Amino acid sequence: MTNLRKWICLIALVAIAVISPCAYAAGKAHVLVISIDGMRPDYITQADKHGLKVPTLRKLMASGTYAEGVVGVIPTLTYPSHTTMMTGVWPIEHGVFGNQEFRPFHEGKEQITDFSTIKVPTLWEAAKKAGYTTGSVGWPVTTGAACIDWLLPANAAFEGSDPDGGTAALDPNKQYDNPRGLKEQLASVVPKDRKLDINQLRHIWYVEILKRYKPEFMTIHTGDLDHQEHAHGPFSPEANASIEAIDREVAELVALERSNYPDAYILIVSDHGFLPTEHTFYPNALLAKEGLLDIPQHKWEAAAYNTGGTSTIIVRDPSNAAVVAKVKSVVEAAAKNPAYGIGRMLTHEEAVKRGGNPAAMYILDAASGWRFGSGTKKITADAPGTGAHGQLPDHPELRSSFFLVGPDVVKRNLGVIDMRQIAPTLAKILNVKLPSAKLSPVKYTK
Repeated sequence: MTNLRKWICLIALVAIAVISPCAYAAGKAHVLVISIDGMRPDYITQADKHGLKVPTLRKLMASGTYAEGVVGVIPTLTYPSHTTMMTGVWPIEHGVFGNQEFRPFHEGKEQITDFSTIKVPTLWEAAKKAGYTTGSVGWPVTTGAACIDWLLPANAAFEGSDPDGGTAALDPNKQYDNPRGLKEQLASVVPKDRKLDINQLRHIWYVEILKRYKPEFMTIHTGDLDHQEHAHGPFSPEANASIEAIDREVAELVALERSNYPDAYILIVSDHGFLPTEHTFYPNALLAKEGLLDIPQHKWEAAAYNTGGTSTIIVRDPSNAAVVAKVKSVVEAAAKNPAYGIGRMLTHEEAVKRGGNPAAMYILDAASGWRFGSGTKKITADAPGTGAHGQLPDHPELRSSFFLVGPDVVKRNLGVIDMRQIAPTLAKILNVKLPSAKLSPVKYTK
């Protein structure tokens, strides 16, 4: 090659690097993670059986590596699961045991929002350390995450409503978005002529952040399917309409990400599956009846931390043998009574061994058709045509989803995988270190 041709090639390469929107730093991957809250894998793997029109998600499944199911954590709940997906460890290690804080006397639901709650390194931190630009919208437990360059967290008070329920006092001194005022910067693209729910608003934010800022590692969480399943049950007409609408939204997001980065990896995940429910058991009402919990006097010896399909029984002073004996008697008698809908119990030792809440004396798993509630006014109630999650991950219906496509991703059915493998897989794609995550990545290449 002549010197002139060498110079021409060099100038052309420099020009491409400067002007091309698809130019990117050598060695970096580009990753978009979309979490569809409450999506059982069979919404996609058995779409025909349920009469579902989800062409985008079906195409992603057919063209890449996917799991028939992902075994989740204890409990199979939104916030603990999303934290596991970004850390690769069980709740006993990352510290997020539910969507809301445990408060024996608080009838409301105080959300767990602060990023500082997480006790181990996250993928956002690892990516930021490696020089990636990062973005996230709607992902739980991200408030105050300075490692996320463009952040709109899942915070009810900040956003105005939350599909998972719960409230959080708005602290005027706390920065919720990053950079401060990001939500206001994006306000110009939000329609003023119609009222939007939080999931519609989040979708506008996803799109605009991808268009304006093009994060190299972006995480997105959408919650409408979960909301419809809670209200109407899985595979109800309302839930089916929701997943079909989400499929159209995913098509827009995938196209946008690929216009930014043609070599992008797209990962579709969910946090848990779903089970239909007909009845609710309120463990704290039973504990109050037995004199172990006094809400008016703010006194307690034992209380239930209810997480949908599971309930964690916590004793205030585990060294008090008399109280422990009474709790044992009450809970074990309730477990034998079919009127309370307890399907299975884990002891403290079993809960810890499986990565659950170390404060548990017992973790109760709901029987088929049952869920646990936080009220104290009645012990049981009917809840026909509803749905719940949070049960032990042993239930196949509680398995979540994993669909991955990318430049070196092969067509492969992984069978059933562990949720803790998701973070190591993303770490491998991003070429970053996540030392707390001990499981191997899934096999997505040849």
